[in-house]
Amino acid sequence: MDYINHLKPGFVLGYGIILGIVGLAVLYLLVNPLSGGMALLGWFAYIVIYTMWLKRSSTWSTSLGGIAGAMPPVIGYTAVTNEIDAGAWLLFALLFLWQPPHFWSLGIRRVEEYRAAGFPLLPVVKGVKRTKFQMIPYVFLLLPAVFLLYYYDYVGLVFLIVSLVGGLIWFVHTLSGLKTQDDEKWAKVNFLISVNYLMLVFIVMVANTVWS
Repeated sequence: MDYINHLKPGFVLGYGIILGIVGLAVLYLLVNPLSGGMALLGWFAYIVIYTMWLKRSSTWSTSLGGIAGAMPPVIGYTAVTNEIDAGAWLLFALLFLWQPPHFWSLGIRRVEEYRAAGFPLLPVVKGVKRTKFQMIPYVFLLLPAVFLLYYYDYVGLVFLIVSLVGGLIWFVHTLSGLKTQDDEKWAKVNFLISVNYLMLVFIVMVANTVWS
């Protein structure tokens, strides 16, 4: 891995800018301007709001950084539909709500490493117990988000059942963290549940999309 030390900051910056411009141009010119605009919004949220501003200064970095992480499915949706409707917003909500509890469970496991690196992650600044409490509403709100995807006829009954059952399992396990004696073990399991939940939900979404 010694080659990493030979990458100059200027080269990395220039390479990132070129890739960003080319990617945005492809979406804007060859797909549609709306998807290009969504990509630009995600780019700005990640580079400016998350990386340059909040990552080393505020516990809000995880929550607001979720804006960028939630944009890829919205970009894909607008690339096909060329509009932002309830489907786009619900996809955004699904990814936005999923990210903080997913990342905080990792942060609890690696809290001392983040503390040593100087990152003001929520478990570092407010403590593990406060972080567990803050995870609860995010996981809970995933339940109405996936229900509304079914209610507005974007997905079928199989998706609804799988996503609700998976969400309830994750929610119950998140609540169990308030009483656990082994934070690291609990956080590891919670992290694995979050990863598999999202994977399963998206697989079933593809298979059980309602085509109009």
